[in-house]
Amino acid sequence: MDTRPSQNRPPCVVVGLNPDPSINRGSVGWGAHEAGLRGAVLHLVYAWEPAPVHRAPYAPMHTLVDPTERRRQVRELLDAAEQAAYHLRPDLLVVRRPIEGPTVPALLGAAREAALRVLGSRPRYEDRRPLGPVTRECLRCARCPVVTVGVAPDEEDRRPTPVATHTTGVTP
Repeated sequence: MDTRPSQNRPPCVVVGLNPDPSINRGSVGWGAHEAGLRGAVLHLVYAWEPAPVHRAPYAPMHTLVDPTERRRQVRELLDAAEQAAYHLRPDLLVVRRPIEGPTVPALLGAAREAALRVLGSRPRYEDRRPLGPVTRECLRCARCPVVTVGVAPDEEDRRPTPVATHTTGVTP
C-alpha cells in the first residue's frame, strides 16, 4: 500500500502528543519546523481513553477521571501544542486530532498518509529501555519515516532543547 500523500492534498507531518507537556515541547517544535520546511500540514494527534476498559475491580477509585474533566484536559493539551506550533511557525496549517481509543492504533491510523511521524520520548523508561512501548510499537509498524525527539538540557540556560534520537529507515 502506497502511504505517500495523494496529488490533491499537501503532505502532512503527524506529531503524536504525550500526556507530559515537557515531552511535547520537543516533538511539537521539531514537527512544526519540519512541516514548515516541507510545506506540509501539521497534525497534532492525542489518543485518549475516557475510562479504562479493562479495569480491575480492586483498583483505587481515585484514579478514575470524570469524562468531562478528561475532555477538558485533552483540549488544554491540544491548545498548548497548537500555540507552541504557531509560536514557532505562524504560517503553518495545524489540524488538531483528539482520538478516543487506544494510543497505538490511533497513532498508526492517524499517520496512514503521513509523510513523517514525530513522537516525543522520555530519557529512560522503567524497564531501562531508551524508548517506551508505544514508541517501539509505532516504529515496528512504521509505513513512513518516524522520528523520536527527546529533551536534552541546553548548556546556556538549562531549558529543554529538542534532540532527534531515533529515525526509521523507511523511505516515503
